[in-house]
Amino acid sequence: SVANLSEVYFYHVTKQTVASALPQLLAKSIDVGWTVFIRGKDQASLKLFDDAIWTAQPESFIPHAVIGSQNGNKCDILLGTEENDSSNSDFLISANGALISGEEISRYKRCALLFDDKNLDEMNIAREQWIEFTKADIRAKYWSQETGVWSLKREN
Repeated sequence: SVANLSEVYFYHVTKQTVASALPQLLAKSIDVGWTVFIRGKDQASLKLFDDAIWTAQPESFIPHAVIGSQNGNKCDILLGTEENDSSNSDFLISANGALISGEEISRYKRCALLFDDKNLDEMNIAREQWIEFTKADIRAKYWSQETGVWSLKREN
């Protein structure tokens, strides 16, 4: 079998909300020219992320669209749920407890899971996903921001 070179980055959000952590990741993705799909659990999550990206840094607008909206096919950064097809994107960001399947990881250049320290469900899902990916020999990296900046704490 072909080795899966894709990696999953686990971002343990402790100093801000998941929504407010997104724009920083998106800016880095734009810098390297990646298309991005942000996967939320439901429409309420997508609205939260959409608003956070709009208001993040007014001086550096990040073009993005929710799937199904009028610009949904024109943007490099799309927001959707597990029901939406995200396979054309370079980078899959899953947030607020939305799942990533082990089978789909190889379709992307990178995947990321953002989870909130204050949300027990999200913490448990992230833990389960880490164990699942480790068992499947999928490379995963755990990033923490407990010092105030993102730092790599652990690799499987």
